[in-house]
Amino acid sequence: MQIKSLRVRSYRSWCVDDTTPPKAVERLKKLEKVLLLREEGCSLETALAVVEWSKATFYRWRRCFLDHGLQGLMPRSRRPHRSRQPEWTKRDEEQVWQLRRRFPSWGKTTLWKVLSRDHGLTLSCSTVGRILSKGLRLGRIRPCAFYYGRVKAKRHRRLGTRHAKRWRYRMKAGQPGEMVQIDHMSVSLALKSDIKEFKAVCPISKQMVVKAYRQATALNARDFLMTLIRDLPCPLRSIQVDGGSEFMAEFEAACAELDIPLYVLPPKRPQYNGCVERANGTSRAEFYPFYEGPLTLEAVNRALKQYQQLYNDYRPHQSLDLMTPNEYLAQCSEAA
Repeated sequence: MQIKSLRVRSYRSWCVDDTTPPKAVERLKKLEKVLLLREEGCSLETALAVVEWSKATFYRWRRCFLDHGLQGLMPRSRRPHRSRQPEWTKRDEEQVWQLRRRFPSWGKTTLWKVLSRDHGLTLSCSTVGRILSKGLRLGRIRPCAFYYGRVKAKRHRRLGTRHAKRWRYRMKAGQPGEMVQIDHMSVSLALKSDIKEFKAVCPISKQMVVKAYRQATALNARDFLMTLIRDLPCPLRSIQVDGGSEFMAEFEAACAELDIPLYVLPPKRPQYNGCVERANGTSRAEFYPFYEGPLTLEAVNRALKQYQQLYNDYRPHQSLDLMTPNEYLAQCSEAA
């Protein structure tokens, strides 16, 4: 136990133990600091600037402390005086749960329509959803995933304990080779199955590296990483990818082995991978409609290699002031 005292019109002492809320302890320390600075000759404005309080806040908490002691500095409950109570009956719950057990994959909108049409239930669609949530919480009904053979929740990429780190807002590349964007897209070329095209684009120089595979697996992503390191004319300093499973496992392990930082974008944010998404659209518009070679993976990769050279050496880019990526990279090298 630690004894704290605040000399404000009295010499009362207050006990601060481990059960005292941290917010009350913080307010008490700030009050003590303000009074100590005042005793040393500081103005009230200067003392309040140190603790980052306004005058109104200081006077309010000083009054609460004088009137109620340490209890007056405790944070107040924010619970509303009146909380919303359920507006349905037990009979309504049983009707909703019974119909859901009969049709386990139906959602609240479908259940609400059938209940209002055939059973005369006057509840709203949102109320039906609340009843379903209560049934799931109490175990009266099962989630849809249970009937699909997936009992546990879907696993997501664990960040913090692995090599991959979470992409932070406003993270941008500062030089060629940083934050290289990697993605894959599915392309149908009348083959037995779609091909998976892996593509990487440098957001600074717009250099593009592309290669096609049969499947979008982590092993193929690792092979594409080696191709990227070989074909990229500048050092590969860092990579950013979406949360796809093809960029986990062997791909992540290869990045860790090569000491290449790997950043994972938030879900449903393709705009943060804008350079490679734009390059995907360019490939769909400029390469695949005009491909007339054999419909084999080897032939497609040979053609993609030629298209990659055309894209980097010959095709001007408006974002580079109508220079090619290689010309822009050479200009950056001369400036450095």
